[in-house]
Amino acid sequence: MLTIKHTETTNNGLFEVWLDDVHVGELTYQRTTPERMIIDHTRVFEGFEGQGIARQLVMAAVDFARQNARTIIPVCSYARKVLTRTDEYKDVLA
Repeated sequence: MLTIKHTETTNNGLFEVWLDDVHVGELTYQRTTPERMIIDHTRVFEGFEGQGIARQLVMAAVDFARQNARTIIPVCSYARKVLTRTDEYKDVLA
């Protein structure tokens, strides 16, 4: 079963994806203001690529941003591609 865990400090955050007990990917972000987050890195570990895991990480970040009235600046090339090419995510773009 795929599980996404989120942790956040004052200045940054991390979404981690676990497949059962195996850590398979992560998305990191920085907080420049209380209302803004910069996604700076999305990574799926070797052997788990091509399964939609990175997209699920971006979707988790979008859901979190919406629930917490935040906007996203996607510096990570993958996150930028997903967020700018998908109309339903444009509401969270800074």
